[in-house]
Amino acid sequence: MRSYVRWSGAGLVLAGLLILPVVGHPDIFETGFVAASRSAFWMPGHAAGLLVAVLSLLGLAGLAARHGTRLGRLGAGGLILTVVGLVVTASLAALEAFAFPVLAREAPALLDIDGPLLGSATVRAVGGLALLWFVGLALVGVAVERAGVLPRGAGALLAGAAVAFAAFEGPFVPVLGPLSVLLFAAAHAWVGWALFTARSPGEGQAGGAPGDRPASRSRSRAEIR
Repeated sequence: MRSYVRWSGAGLVLAGLLILPVVGHPDIFETGFVAASRSAFWMPGHAAGLLVAVLSLLGLAGLAARHGTRLGRLGAGGLILTVVGLVVTASLAALEAFAFPVLAREAPALLDIDGPLLGSATVRAVGGLALLWFVGLALVGVAVERAGVLPRGAGALLAGAAVAFAAFEGPFVPVLGPLSVLLFAAAHAWVGWALFTARSPGEGQAGGAPGDRPASRSRSRAEIR
C-alpha cells in the first residue's frame, strides 16, 4: 500500500508538470478549431492532456487509499464526480489529439463550432460532463482541507485552482487564464508531493522512537542493580 501511494503521488506531480503547456493552448474562439487543430501545439498538447487524466486517476486512487475514510461524504462525492469528469476528459483529449487534425485536413466543416458535430447536443452534453472534473476536485480540496490529512493549504489551493481553471482558462480569459493554469499545476504537484513524502500512520512507531530503546535498557539495568 505504501509503495502504491508513493507512486500515485509521483503521478500527480508529473500531472502537474504536464498541465503547464496548457498556457500555450490556442484560443479556439478566436482561431476556430480548424486552425487550432493544425497548430504545432494541438496534437502533443492534447496527448499530454490524456496523460494528465490518467495520472490524475492514479493519484486520486492513492489519495482515497491513504485518506479516503477521513474525507467523509464530501470527499467521497467529490472523488466520484472527479473520476467521471476525468474519464470523459480523457476520451475528449484522445479525440482532439488524434482525430481533430485529420478532420481539419479531410473534413474541416465538421470542426465548425456550430457545425453538425461540435454543435450537436450530444457532443456539448459530453463536454459538460467533463466539467465534473473541476467540480469534483473543488469538493475534494475542501474535504482534504477540512480533514487536515495533507499540509495546510494544499486542499484549499486544489479547490481554488480547480474553480479558477474552469472559470478562466476554459473561456481563455487573458492573463487570468494562464495564471489559473499555473495554480492548477502547482496544486497537483503539491498534493502529489505530500502523498509521495507522507509517512504511514504506524511508521516509526513500532518499537518506540529510535532514541527510546537505549534509554529503556539503561533504566532496566539500573533497576536490576
